[in-house]
Amino acid sequence: MAPKVVVLLSAGIDSPVAAHLLADAGFEVSLLYLDTRPFTDDRTVELVRELGKLLTDIHPDMDFYTSDFSGAEKEIAGNCNPHFQCILCRRMMYRAAKKLGDEIGAEAIATGESLGQVASQTLSNLVAEDDAVDITIHRPLIGLDKEEVITVAREIGTFDISTRPSVCCMLTPDGPRVRSTVKEVREQEEKMDVRGLVEGFIFQKVDG
Repeated sequence: MAPKVVVLLSAGIDSPVAAHLLADAGFEVSLLYLDTRPFTDDRTVELVRELGKLLTDIHPDMDFYTSDFSGAEKEIAGNCNPHFQCILCRRMMYRAAKKLGDEIGAEAIATGESLGQVASQTLSNLVAEDDAVDITIHRPLIGLDKEEVITVAREIGTFDISTRPSVCCMLTPDGPRVRSTVKEVREQEEKMDVRGLVEGFIFQKVDG
């Protein structure tokens, strides 16, 4: 039986490539898009749906799920140090992916992260983010440079979709924390209702 993995999908270039590579490697992939409106726009949601449709056309056994994530975004923005916004957001996204994984029997979650590409993906921040969940996290792009990822994205047809205009996240802070520790990130989360937020994630399967 193929190992099952939940891949966090965004409108960007990286995560569709990660999902494709894992599916090509024999994983049973379920995509998860976390909808952050009103902190993104409708165009972004449409792009993600197009990416999900394209990926599930290429890999017919791939599933696609969505869930509202705006409550987590509001909780973080309203209670925590804004410089930790991206790190705390990633931790909550991992928890959402793990919850879906528990529901569908997935053995791991996966992301399109590559080392050092943005502030939330420095080595110390990845360590702090991994601390949020007790499940394996696969990062198939971790050692690739951007041009290698773009080459694959062009090959599978996702590049043109991912590079259309959209709003990524309106909550990205000026001066995001590029080095963090597990201790200080956990201290920030003490200001949040983490358990309640996780319980509130409800997943809907996208058909077609």
